Amino acid sequence: MGNVVIDLTKHPDLIVRQEVEHFEAFTRLETKNRYSVSTSEGDRLLFAYEQSGSLSRMLLKKRRPLSIHVIDSENSPVLTASRPFFWFLSHLHVQDGDGQVVGSIRRRFNILNRRFTMEDPIGTVLAEVRGPLLRPNTFRVFKQDEEIARVTKQWSGIGREAFTDADTFRISMNTSKINQDFALLMLASALAIDLDFFEK
Repeated sequence: MGNVVIDLTKHPDLIVRQEVEHFEAFTRLETKNRYSVSTSEGDRLLFAYEQSGSLSRMLLKKRRPLSIHVIDSENSPVLTASRPFFWFLSHLHVQDGDGQVVGSIRRRFNILNRRFTMEDPIGTVLAEVRGPLLRPNTFRVFKQDEEIARVTKQWSGIGREAFTDADTFRISMNTSKINQDFALLMLASALAIDLDFFEK
């Protein structure tokens, strides 16, 4: 019997907030990322934490291999997103709380846009994430040329922005167009965007 998890399709807006690491803020040494996932009203739904090696964080920076585990308030697994070391284009593999492969978030080469594809377990493209260079904080998600979701980096305040790399993202989804697996991929895409573009 699988884990009973929060139905993310009931939440058209999710706030993914990276937790401030005070040690990192003062030393500039990269620490493990931690995130909270809340509703737009501020109700905390999930917690996420990175699993990686300290040497890889120090030497490989954002190219490091890692896993991010997402759990609910009962410490039950909801999602695991993992990637190997990469040189140029990241590839984040996503499993649900039961360990079943949901799909992946694959970075694509593009000169004019920051681009990912969201893929199912066999590599079929489900949607495309596009981040125009002239709108650096907005990533729109298209399925067959229809925008069904977006990830937007939010202003976190002068203290967080100036002295930490603790970012905040809003995930907005047309919940009538998605299922739970796609919502999990949306959550993973926000993590991929943070890791690839906003981790200093």
